[in-house]
Amino acid sequence: MTDKRVQFLAIITIALLALNMRTAVGSFSPLVTYIQEEISLPIVTIGLLGLAAPLAFAVATSLANPPARRFGVEKTLIVTSMLIIAGHVLRALAWDSTALFAGSLMSLLGMGVGNILMPVLVRKYFAHRVGLVSTIYISLTAVSASAGSFLAVPLADLGGWRFSLGQWALFATLTLMPLFALRKNSVPELPETGTAKQKAIWRSPTAWAIFGTQGMTSIFGYVSFAWLPLLLLEHNSVSVSQAGALLSLFAILGLPAALLVPSLAVKYRRSHAPIIWFSSFMGMAGAMGILFASNSWLWFFVAALGLGPTMFPLALTLYNLRSRHRSTVLAVSAFGQGMSYTVTTVLVFLVGIMREVTGGWEFTLWLFFGVALLSALMGIQIAKNHFVDDELAS
Repeated sequence: MTDKRVQFLAIITIALLALNMRTAVGSFSPLVTYIQEEISLPIVTIGLLGLAAPLAFAVATSLANPPARRFGVEKTLIVTSMLIIAGHVLRALAWDSTALFAGSLMSLLGMGVGNILMPVLVRKYFAHRVGLVSTIYISLTAVSASAGSFLAVPLADLGGWRFSLGQWALFATLTLMPLFALRKNSVPELPETGTAKQKAIWRSPTAWAIFGTQGMTSIFGYVSFAWLPLLLLEHNSVSVSQAGALLSLFAILGLPAALLVPSLAVKYRRSHAPIIWFSSFMGMAGAMGILFASNSWLWFFVAALGLGPTMFPLALTLYNLRSRHRSTVLAVSAFGQGMSYTVTTVLVFLVGIMREVTGGWEFTLWLFFGVALLSALMGIQIAKNHFVDDELAS
């Protein structure tokens, strides 16, 4: 194949993968009341299903590296795309909460591996256009998240909750076509020749700062996808349809950031820390607004909460911007996302427990505030503009 055809297939692959990276995340919580008509879903079970996303993404970090290093990125993504499809189908056919959880876990594991490998795919085919291509795939990931929550209820009204969950499997099959065309380019992702032997990735302060940057966005995102509709129903007394719409608003606010932040981060390195501080401020403002303000301003503060994860596209871009080699991108991506989703898994579960213990959502909103406040500290290390490779080699 010519270089232009390979790059065309690569950008199509990246776009389709991105559009499928969050469909299983946002499509469940708006459908809880529909599913409960057929399947028993007590609050603890809802919490476990909300836990599936960060748990699967955390586990995926250990699953992504070995096959990518042995068989290559493209072949690994073929298998994970099939896993996504199978998971969507199982969710649609679920006969009880266990099957629903298993199907969710399957799809989300595939998406988690995609999370790790996407920055590597960008670096492999578009090393000189990291900002532009990162903008494309992060924007489409935001579309994927918002589409899952926005379309969940209308699709359920059209064909039932099983149709709403299962139709994403058809969409996911589209990713297989360009991936199969690129499979011959799949080579083991080994350290580049001449690369100095590195220490363990956790010895890099910049890798920790990138983890902290993504960690805040993961906590905001997955606690919200798991619990925000129920939180708004109970704490702010909105309707089911309003709760779904507000979750969609939260999700869609990631799109402007995805469109602007990667290119801004590539062009202006000094913008990295201010982006983190803006994200931190908006997260704190949104949490306090939902906790204390009147419902007439609820949409405004949910929007502010949605701007809290503004640093998410920055974190994904930093995997490339702070790595000199593709093997380092893979290592930092696995470390940052693994740590982020592990912490998020614990906190999503803790939110459910605290809701049962206290009967309210004050703990969750103060948790948002505290996490956003702590994330501001990450900007201090990021502002130093260090490379992970240099820190590990020194």
